Amino acid sequence: MNRMRHLFEKGTEGPGARIRPDGKGCESRMSDDRFRGASVRNLPRPNKTYGSGRVCAESGCETKLSIYSKWKYCWQHEPVHSYVPRGKRKSRSEAA
Repeated sequence: MNRMRHLFEKGTEGPGARIRPDGKGCESRMSDDRFRGASVRNLPRPNKTYGSGRVCAESGCETKLSIYSKWKYCWQHEPVHSYVPRGKRKSRSEAA
C-alpha cells in the first residue's frame, strides 16, 4: 500500500493538498493565495514643534519650555484659556 498516493494524483500540489470530494482537481489548505491584514496607510502627521531652548517669558522665571508647547509662558504663568471642545457635535434634537 502506498501511503504517499496523494503525491501522484493528478492535479495535486504536495502534502498540503487533498482531492476534492467531487473528484475534480485538488483542494489546497491555503486559501486561494489571498493575504490577510490591514492595507497600507499613510503615517499620522508628526507633532508640531516649536523652537528649542525657549524659556518662560515671565520676568525672573527660568523654566525651560518644551518644543511641543506653543505658549510663551510656563504652566505657572500662562493666563487661563477658554476650553474649546472638539469632536463630534450633537444635533439639536440630541442636545435638547
